[in-house]
Amino acid sequence: MNTHIIIVGGGFAGVRTALDLAHRFRHTDTIEITLISNYPFFEYYPAMYRVVTGSSPMRVQIPLGDIFEHTRVRLVHDTVERIDTATKTVICEGGETYVGDMLVLALGSEMNYFNIEGLEQVSFNFKSVHKALELKKHIHQLFERARPEEVDETLVALNFLVVGAGPSGVELAGELALYARALAQKHNIPESFISINLIQASSRILPTFPEEVSARATQRLRMLGVNVLPNRTLIQGKSWTALLKDMNMGTRTIIWTAGVKTNNVFQSLVDHFEFDGKGRVIVDEYLQAKGHEHIFIAGDNAATPFSGLAQTALYDGAYIARSIEAHVLGKKKTLYTPRPVAFDVPVGPGWAALVIGNRTFYGRLPWLVRHIIDFKFYLSILSLPKAWRAFFARNEII
Repeated sequence: MNTHIIIVGGGFAGVRTALDLAHRFRHTDTIEITLISNYPFFEYYPAMYRVVTGSSPMRVQIPLGDIFEHTRVRLVHDTVERIDTATKTVICEGGETYVGDMLVLALGSEMNYFNIEGLEQVSFNFKSVHKALELKKHIHQLFERARPEEVDETLVALNFLVVGAGPSGVELAGELALYARALAQKHNIPESFISINLIQASSRILPTFPEEVSARATQRLRMLGVNVLPNRTLIQGKSWTALLKDMNMGTRTIIWTAGVKTNNVFQSLVDHFEFDGKGRVIVDEYLQAKGHEHIFIAGDNAATPFSGLAQTALYDGAYIARSIEAHVLGKKKTLYTPRPVAFDVPVGPGWAALVIGNRTFYGRLPWLVRHIIDFKFYLSILSLPKAWRAFFARNEII
């Protein structure tokens, strides 16, 4: 009898698990692989900020059908409504039910607004292609409607707040500073009307990085014209105003990058799984939900030291595929060992900070390395022609 593996989630961990399993069992039909995703495509989030600032959506949105072409992975486009952990059953909104021998829950994270009044209603994010395009359209409309003679209103309209100075916020702020200037030139708006503000609650940007990296990134952002504002906490968001603890700022654009939380699907599993203080599922030494054999938790929702990062999600997916292969073949499974990750953070075109262990590098070379890493990932999930077309899709002409 075949072993049926159900993978829930079409992000980094889910795609890696499914691809690796398909490769490992390519010469046998002893397993069935079903991947359930609420989207028919994979989204490459590390480059999503570029969609906001002019990159083609084709560069970050890859059809799952292209990824799993010529494999035996069954793709299901549906939204998960409920999971029965006892029977390893996944119930979807479309009415279909899927029963597996093993479950891999790789659902990814969701935006966390920390109950800040009005924030979810008035803010933008770029967690998905849809959201990134929505933000880009909003920015274009602000410049199209701007009138230099209406000074007060234009200053507010072109005052952009990026709240959260982790890698995503820093990457967007650096690109947005130059993109906004290009839009201003196109619409004959003086650049002096533009303000890009990067808001961070802690005392420095990139707070989880070494202080030197924070200082160099701050210097680079200020050189690009970004106002870096540490020690500022957003307490309320309104359609024309952002209220901080010590000041108010008039704005039409609050871009939220300051928090994520465990996927909402896990709310129905609070009586079945154990969770840590961050709401992540506690896992055993095999990356299985504690007390639940053959239910793996991958990526953002697992309580592991480096979860929340794309590199960790890929690492988790590869590990789970090896563990499932060992189980099916009756071999001994290896223990899960968390692996430290490297960071490569672009700060505007042509400059990045690369952190590998205790070593740091800055400038154009790390920026090129980041693009090489991105392209290498595309090659790991697509054929060379398809990877080339996706990665080098033509950018928007302003």
